[in-house]
Amino acid sequence: MSVRPIPGTLLSLLLLCSAGCGSDAADGLVVVGLTTELAVGFDIERVERTTKVDGVVTRTEGLSYRRGQLSLPAELEVGPARDGAEVELSIAAFRDGEASPVLTRKAATRAAGGRSVLLPVSLDEACCAISCAASATCAAGACVDPFIAPSALDDYDPQWIASANDACKTPSSGDPAVVIGLGQDAFASLEHGEVVPIEAGPQGGHHVWLALRVTGLRQMGSRLTVEGYFPELEFELLPFTAQITLHRAAEGGCEIDGVRFQVDRGLPVETVRGQALDIQVTLEDPNGDVGTAAQRVVLSP
Repeated sequence: MSVRPIPGTLLSLLLLCSAGCGSDAADGLVVVGLTTELAVGFDIERVERTTKVDGVVTRTEGLSYRRGQLSLPAELEVGPARDGAEVELSIAAFRDGEASPVLTRKAATRAAGGRSVLLPVSLDEACCAISCAASATCAAGACVDPFIAPSALDDYDPQWIASANDACKTPSSGDPAVVIGLGQDAFASLEHGEVVPIEAGPQGGHHVWLALRVTGLRQMGSRLTVEGYFPELEFELLPFTAQITLHRAAEGGCEIDGVRFQVDRGLPVETVRGQALDIQVTLEDPNGDVGTAAQRVVLSP
């Protein structure tokens, strides 16, 4: 089974049904919309899932962020199920290096002949410290029945994920915003025109360590572009681009630190020391939402 990123504003998607069923018009599909407010790669490093159809295990699978397998949202398709078949999903989410899950979640419904239904499933931070009876599951901090009748579910629409929960992009986060700071290991505020140190890189060249504070953009899959211009030298640096994963900040919003931007690409380092450098940052998330920021610094003499 392949794991592939989903375009748009998204969080995560699992398509599951019985692998042994036929494909006639009476079959139904259950699309499980898996969402979380936890930060993938930080609060959650891996997930393990088990699916059952009519009590029979049809798939077990583990996906690790560290191994490049857990890129949420994701789309995992199993196949159609006969009308009335009970479809069950169990998810266990783990932190890095921990053998016990930080939380578990179950969900169940029945395939409805001729329909593709959306079964919403969330991994909620409020459930991290809660244990429920075997017949229940935790949602929004409370133990509830994992079964939802198909009549209570909406028809599947790929656009549902545009409003899905995200660790960094919430209904209250507002328009995209980016703040440029400094930091190899943590975000530090940066004043306009501040003198910043430059550091020799392990493979040549010299760089500054940037950090970003971000709101209103997806946690995973955003495309970062950093540009630089020396106004007194009338010289434009080659841009740096990367796909990044944000983590939640204690002060709110999300951050990334350790962004290494080379400042002497195409110029001798002694030429750029003491020079003003205009930095431009653009961050575009998988939905196409964009945040930008600009800051002038002065490189240390």
